[in-house]
Amino acid sequence: MSNVLIVGDDDAQNKIIESALGKNSITTIISQDEDDVFKKLEDEQISLIILDAGMQKFDALILSRKLKSYTHLENILVIAIVQSEKDNLDILKSTNSYITKPVNEKILLATVNSNLKLKKSLDILAQNNSELAKSLYQLDVLYNTSAQFAGSLDKQKLINILIDGLDKSLSFSLSYTLVFNSEEKVDLIINSLNDISPRLLHSLKMRAILSYKALFDKKETPYDIDVDDINVIKNIKHPLEEYDLNILKFDNLFAPIKVGEKFFGLIEVFRDVEFSQEDTTCFQTLARQVSLPLENAALYEEIKNTNTKLEKLERLKSEFTSIVSHELRTPLTAIKNSLDIMLSGKTGETTPAMNKFLDMAKRNVTRLSGIINDLLDLTKVEAGKMDFRFEKASINAPVEFVKNTFENLAKEKNITLLAETEPGLPETYIDTQRLEQVITNLVSNAVKFTNENGRILIKTETVSDEDIDKDKLFEVKNPVFYKQYVKVSVTDSGIGIAQDDIPKVFDKFQQIENSLSRKNGGTGLGLPIAKQLIEAHSGFIWVESELNCGTTFSFVIPVLSEKEKFEQDFAEAVEKSKNSNHNLLLLKIQETDGYSPSMSDDLKENKISIIRKTTNTKEIFYKEDGKKNIMIFIPEADKFAQNFIEKKIESYIQGETGSEKYDIVYSTVLFPDDGNSPEELLKKTDELIK
Repeated sequence: MSNVLIVGDDDAQNKIIESALGKNSITTIISQDEDDVFKKLEDEQISLIILDAGMQKFDALILSRKLKSYTHLENILVIAIVQSEKDNLDILKSTNSYITKPVNEKILLATVNSNLKLKKSLDILAQNNSELAKSLYQLDVLYNTSAQFAGSLDKQKLINILIDGLDKSLSFSLSYTLVFNSEEKVDLIINSLNDISPRLLHSLKMRAILSYKALFDKKETPYDIDVDDINVIKNIKHPLEEYDLNILKFDNLFAPIKVGEKFFGLIEVFRDVEFSQEDTTCFQTLARQVSLPLENAALYEEIKNTNTKLEKLERLKSEFTSIVSHELRTPLTAIKNSLDIMLSGKTGETTPAMNKFLDMAKRNVTRLSGIINDLLDLTKVEAGKMDFRFEKASINAPVEFVKNTFENLAKEKNITLLAETEPGLPETYIDTQRLEQVITNLVSNAVKFTNENGRILIKTETVSDEDIDKDKLFEVKNPVFYKQYVKVSVTDSGIGIAQDDIPKVFDKFQQIENSLSRKNGGTGLGLPIAKQLIEAHSGFIWVESELNCGTTFSFVIPVLSEKEKFEQDFAEAVEKSKNSNHNLLLLKIQETDGYSPSMSDDLKENKISIIRKTTNTKEIFYKEDGKKNIMIFIPEADKFAQNFIEKKIESYIQGETGSEKYDIVYSTVLFPDDGNSPEELLKKTDELIK
């Protein structure tokens, strides 16, 4: 039913309007006071106002302007009664339509009916707009919540994102979420506008358990729980007020939460205002959307736990290997020394038969010592604890040393052992002792698997990165190639390796299946260790072979400039800083070549000192584009150290007289503040210099 408010002090006119509208079942209410007008607008459901512009008691124009502001919010239309259409032009601007005096019933009814129809259309439009705005808002919440789901692998955080998304889109009064993190850990997360009474809390626990059991419809539930097993987590917005059992009468929505095919939990929300179909759709959509991220989070957690167990097992294995190896070395050393003394004749004369068995024991002790050393080396390399001493040297030296070492052994088998070393081979950064170990292993294998009257060739040469067959390299992560390399190859005419077995040769404890390998024995650790040692030199190792036609093992070591070696060491230092969560400082100084005095020369000659050098500190002096450059990195140097070094450099620049002593520019960057990778940090130093 439509209510029409008549505002006017002409009683006769009011009766005419009231009678005319009453005949058409339109209810009318009369008001002759301004305050009373707004009271009736608050208390009654007014659809239309008829305002007499000629009122004597108060100014109709002022009232019309007030009504325009008010009725705009409520979609209430105003019809003005004026003396003529040419009069009261100002009031016509504040109203929707008008009729003239004296009031004509037919015109009045036609005007009122058309405005009531317009009012109905405006109400429908407003409702549609409101629902559209709500739908758009819910869609926006769904989109943002989905984006947050995608950015997390934490199950608890995902549930919090879900609850927050439901709160924003539905504005619920209370929600509870039952989450089964494990059989031992069951959480009931309660989010509520007001605090909850003790009996409501108990009821929510019981409701959650009953809802959980009802989901399986007489089937066996994944977990057996009772009220005492539930851990309650409460998030209350307004703790001064309290909900009681009456909230359970509110409108509610319920949904299970699954992780793949597994049950994870359930959620129920309550609201004092009835949920619409759009609300239900939004609720169900969010409850389903959280399923996949939860599944990813569960898989991530499983992988993380598995990796933790594997790391623990690997650590225990390494510790066990190290302990056993050390424990074995002590008695073996004593046995070997005892055998040497006995064989020397110091303990008395021995018979030929005794010497035979003593020699056999000594060979096996030596062999066992070699196995233990291999195990220790492998443990050190894998744990990143192998010490390297890189120096600029020619690789020809360790090649000649190994060749001379194995000459007698090769002669015993009538094997020709040759070395072709390229004269003038460029020097590069190598750990001579470790490369001797690698070459020794390769030549030892060649001698072992080459029959009598065979041939072994050790060759060194210079190659470019284009000469390296990248397809022969396997299990190399993120390879970095340099322009020039020195290459060492060991070629034998031995038994060869089947193509199917080639990918296995660098695997730990791998013995290629053939009679000769079984006869010669071995741990299968030599080649994996060799591979790790070559990779520590930023090089590559590979094998080429054909069954019964011989084998060639080759490795390359990059020929690095001082700057490239520094950058390589810097990259390793950044990685160590990441793993240990420590800072690292990089300093670069650049000065004009020929300027005197030279800070570069003074630092080289130790006339001045910027930092306290340690074994972990690395520095380099080089020339580039007519400039002298100094680069230094200092592990575990923090912001305080950075400020101290900068002040020290500034004091050197100014000198004792205050005039500039050195013509330099410099920059300092700190990991991880100024960059999270070696490339970023090096680039930052150059940018600051420029």
